[in-house]
Amino acid sequence: MPPQSPVAWANFISGSHPGKHQIYDFIHRDPNPPGKGLAVMPYQSISKQQQIEPAWYNPLKYTDWEGIPWGKKWRLPLRAQETISMRRGDNFWDFLTARDIDTVVYRVPANYPPDDADGSSHFSCISGMGTPELRGGDGEFTRYDEDAPLGGSRPSGGRLVKLFLSPQRHSTKCTILGPDNFLQKPKKRGGGVDRMKTSFDLVRDPVDEVAKITLNDQVIVLRKGEWSAWTTVTFETGIPAAWLASMLTVPTSASGMVRFKLLSVHPKLALFMSPVHFDPLNPASPISSPPEFATEVAEDVGRYHTTGIPQEHKALRHGALSEDDFLEQARTVLDERTAQYRRALAEFESGFLFFYFGATDLLGHMFWRDRDPGHPGLKPGEAEKYGKVIENSYVDMDGLVGEALEALDDDDTLIVMSDHGFGSFRRQFNLNTWLVEQGYMVLYDREGMDKREYQRNMFINVDWSQTRAYALGINSLYINAAGREKNGIVPESERLTLTKEIGEKMLLVRDEYGDPAIHKYYITEQVYPGADPAIAPDMLVGYAKNYRASWATALGGMPKKVIQDNMARWSGDHCVAADLVPGIIVTNRKITVDDPKLEDVAPTILAEFGVGVPETMTGRPLFRQN
Repeated sequence: MPPQSPVAWANFISGSHPGKHQIYDFIHRDPNPPGKGLAVMPYQSISKQQQIEPAWYNPLKYTDWEGIPWGKKWRLPLRAQETISMRRGDNFWDFLTARDIDTVVYRVPANYPPDDADGSSHFSCISGMGTPELRGGDGEFTRYDEDAPLGGSRPSGGRLVKLFLSPQRHSTKCTILGPDNFLQKPKKRGGGVDRMKTSFDLVRDPVDEVAKITLNDQVIVLRKGEWSAWTTVTFETGIPAAWLASMLTVPTSASGMVRFKLLSVHPKLALFMSPVHFDPLNPASPISSPPEFATEVAEDVGRYHTTGIPQEHKALRHGALSEDDFLEQARTVLDERTAQYRRALAEFESGFLFFYFGATDLLGHMFWRDRDPGHPGLKPGEAEKYGKVIENSYVDMDGLVGEALEALDDDDTLIVMSDHGFGSFRRQFNLNTWLVEQGYMVLYDREGMDKREYQRNMFINVDWSQTRAYALGINSLYINAAGREKNGIVPESERLTLTKEIGEKMLLVRDEYGDPAIHKYYITEQVYPGADPAIAPDMLVGYAKNYRASWATALGGMPKKVIQDNMARWSGDHCVAADLVPGIIVTNRKITVDDPKLEDVAPTILAEFGVGVPETMTGRPLFRQN
């Protein structure tokens, strides 16, 4: 609890519960951020950036503005930042490699940046969920479209760019935005820098359903509905005298790769572009350990998607891709991973091998409503067309499990596992709105709840001097505790009592049909001894069947209504009370405990190699040892 991917996979990796590894949600908060701005500051729980010692570094790490001035606009950076994992504790594979047990890990989620391992044995891994795209973030699609709004728009996780073509002129130039220009001086106002850019020419055939993309020296001809192969994209800083920078080993460009899909040609032109992935043949930042492992895989089976969640779910949610487009792209991801899986099975001789497929998870999120007749977002005809998508994905997975069984020797152990189960996400619960209604959160302007900016922007309307509790993330609730939160008012002596009071009131919430919105609440410090109060929420909210925290709740928003229907394509979820969405474990060994947990898998793996359970782990082996 909560059954969220970063929490669950941290349990698996560390062999312990959140009170040890200190991951509690997709989003954590800094309770006392510097400056006079926000009262709390959200951040991604899996990893963060920190400053490293002065040196010449990878361009994507140049986020500190100190450096040698070069004219009015430029500077050569001397400081940089690196990404570090926020998960505490040991990785179970460290205990394997310390015993000279070869270990290969493909894309275990919540493992970015890719970890090295101690010991002298062979270790290699490719990072999984949490791996960003070249430009930072977890992936931003682009749709170039004649029907896009004038000036374009910015849906969450993407960009819509207006194309201008006339009947007489069938060509246009399109811009691709890149990372921040790491060689620019920060601007005096705002402190930021420009983003690097590149462009390509787009020409459509006047009659046929064909278009041509010219990107640098690459020419791509696509028919309507066709995807391109991986295409290299390079962003130049534009610094004068680049030869001098290169002599000082400062990179002057950054490269990645994209795929295009020609959505339509006539009467209106529309082109989809993927996020800018790291190119595994030449990654601009390490996505594997050792760094050359990602390249070796690509050389053997071809280039592949490298972002942590490669399926284009954001594009589907915002209508930039259709359901059929999305399924085609998701199939490409599965095909890439299947080729890598077969390579891994063929190479594996002894030791430990882990391989992750994310297909069932993303298809469950996006197509659950098609198998749920009671889902409010289900549209006519969708159940007939897409109602078997999830079931078919499990058939695919069964076939891949069969390939593993065929590869096993008599004394090999096979474990098939998931980090959580699934359920329907029919309704959203606006937890901050409920806190306002109950008087636990106080607003400067109650009428502001009608305003869109108050619904979506984090806590901008909150009177912290009177607020006793707030929600941030998907399952997390915090007490505005004195001495801990920046504007805390609740004495420590009252914090636990207030948490329980809120929890008991939440259990009484019913919707208009009489159904509960909350199934169970968990006092974090009681469930997970050792929880760090600077990180952990005071309460983990266990939403009821068919419910989940609203999209607005995750970032501190508070729409006017407490309960709303979920009309989004993202229609299945698992961020509810843990007992409502149990995961699966299937093994070729008899499980000898009655209540297997995720944190038990790592000790089980170690025990299979004769390694005792370390003191840092809270789990126990699932098999009886001979």
